[in-house]
Amino acid sequence: MLKLRNSALMLTAICAIGSTALSPAQASTGWHGLVNIGTAVSSPAVGAVDGIVYVAGGFASSSATAALQAYDPTKNTWSTLASMPETLYQSDGTGTIDSRLYVAGGWNGPLPTNTLYVYNPATNSWTAKATMAHLSACGVSGVINSMLYVTTPCNGNSGYFNLLDVYNPATNSWTSLAPSNSAHASGAGAVINGELYLAGGIGNANAVTDVTEAYNPATNKWKARANMPTPVQGASSVALDGELYVIGGTDAIGTEQTLVQVYNPVKNRWTTSSFPLPVANSASGAVVTYGIAFVEGGGGPSATNEDLIVVPSIP
Repeated sequence: MLKLRNSALMLTAICAIGSTALSPAQASTGWHGLVNIGTAVSSPAVGAVDGIVYVAGGFASSSATAALQAYDPTKNTWSTLASMPETLYQSDGTGTIDSRLYVAGGWNGPLPTNTLYVYNPATNSWTAKATMAHLSACGVSGVINSMLYVTTPCNGNSGYFNLLDVYNPATNSWTSLAPSNSAHASGAGAVINGELYLAGGIGNANAVTDVTEAYNPATNKWKARANMPTPVQGASSVALDGELYVIGGTDAIGTEQTLVQVYNPVKNRWTTSSFPLPVANSASGAVVTYGIAFVEGGGGPSATNEDLIVVPSIP
């Protein structure tokens, strides 16, 4: 990930590529609306490979989709690429390893899948890898040391769960790890400094939770962290300049939010960003590329395509 201190300069340089590129004025701190996504989707899998933002699957209009849509920030344009092998929404997120996009789990009908699909941009093709030992959806994925860590809050049974598994691309195999302390169905999460952070979502009591916790792969243990100020589920999230950004979501009574909550692992402290979403949003996905957070998809009649540039604060 590029350092955010260079993000404005990087985006200005990108803008010089062509007339359809982002405006240099958008290199300022804050939110910027971008060209509309090709097909509006909610609950997609969102990731990035080599600067391109990918939006895989999701729920479009009245049905799930297998479509793969790609956004090029240097041109501010969308394209449609090879569809996934099956329709999926509310997956366990994505991870990028060796310039390939990994998408684990997701709903496909009345039950989740246990699939792992890998997209190779170089060949515009998908490959099925080893399946998980259980059905999985509504979770969070993160890459640590070229391994894909995947949480499973939804496995098709009643209630929510706290499973954690790791996929090793070198051996094409899964290993079960220590479960988290709480479930985080449709929760937020990201990898920061080699640890997987989870926050919010629907917890063990089948209610929106404020629980935040971190997983250390070296010890295979979870550690409780400071609780969120406002519990949300269905938020998008990214690691941005060493902090966890939890963007939008719905609160305990189901109201969509504009707030952006920021967790600092060093200080073990949450703050509320002074740059809320322009419009309340949930069921979207987010990823960081070029040091900028891109938020894609979400609920409502049309999906969002916005970016957030953050100037780091002095500690």
